[in-house]
Amino acid sequence: METTTTHENDEITYWEKVAKSRWGSYTSEIEKDAILRSHYLTTRPTTALEIGCEGGRWSKLLSDFGWRLICTDVNQQTLNICKKRIPTAKCILVSPDDSKIPCNTESRGLVLCIEVSPAITADWFIDEVFRVLQKGGLVVGTFWNQLSYRGLLQHFIASSRGSYDWYSLSYSAWKRRFRTRGFTFIHEEGFYWFPFQRASNSPLVPVTTRIERFLGLRKLVCLSPWVVFVAQKDG
Repeated sequence: METTTTHENDEITYWEKVAKSRWGSYTSEIEKDAILRSHYLTTRPTTALEIGCEGGRWSKLLSDFGWRLICTDVNQQTLNICKKRIPTAKCILVSPDDSKIPCNTESRGLVLCIEVSPAITADWFIDEVFRVLQKGGLVVGTFWNQLSYRGLLQHFIASSRGSYDWYSLSYSAWKRRFRTRGFTFIHEEGFYWFPFQRASNSPLVPVTTRIERFLGLRKLVCLSPWVVFVAQKDG
C-alpha cells in the first residue's frame, strides 16, 4: 500500500523521503492504518486538525476522504508545500513555544499528532486537545515510550549528553493522564521493536517485522518503543 500522497513534480519533504525506506514504510503503514481507523469510526467527515503537518501527506489523505483541514507547523517552507497540495486547507504557522492550539473550543472532529514528540509530550497537549475536540471527537497520535528497552537507552544517552529527549515519558503514565482528562482509548498498537535507524533500508526489515507480528509484540504497548493510538473524547 502506498504511504505517501504526493503527486508528480511535487517537492518531497525529508520525512516523505524517510517514509520510502523499508523501515520508514513499515512505520508509516501502522500510522496510516490508525488514521484510517479514525476516519471509518466517524459518521461523517467534519473538520480535522493536524499538529505538525510537515508537507501534509496525512492531511491530504483525510482531505481526499472529504475532511476540511486545519494544518499547523513550525516550518513555513513545509507548510507552503502542504498548502499547494491542499488548497482548501487553512495552514497556520505556529511557534515551538506556543501553548495553545489555534482553534475554537469544541470545533474539531479529529486531531492528528503523528511523530511530533515536542507537542505530544508538552504540558499543554492533553488539555488543549480536549478543549478543541467536539464530544466524541477522536485524536490519533504516535508516542515515544520511555518504558521500553529503546526508550531507556535513548533517555540515558539524552540525559548524559544534554540533548533532546525523545523518550521523556512512559506511555503508561501519560495514558493515565489522558484517560483522567476524559478520553477513552479505542485502538493501540506497539511497534519499533528492532534496532534499525529511522530511514533504514536493511533487507532484514521485512523479516523482523514479521517476527514482531508473530511474537505478538505489537500488543505489548506498555513496553513498546513506539505506540500509535486512537482515543475518543468522552461525551
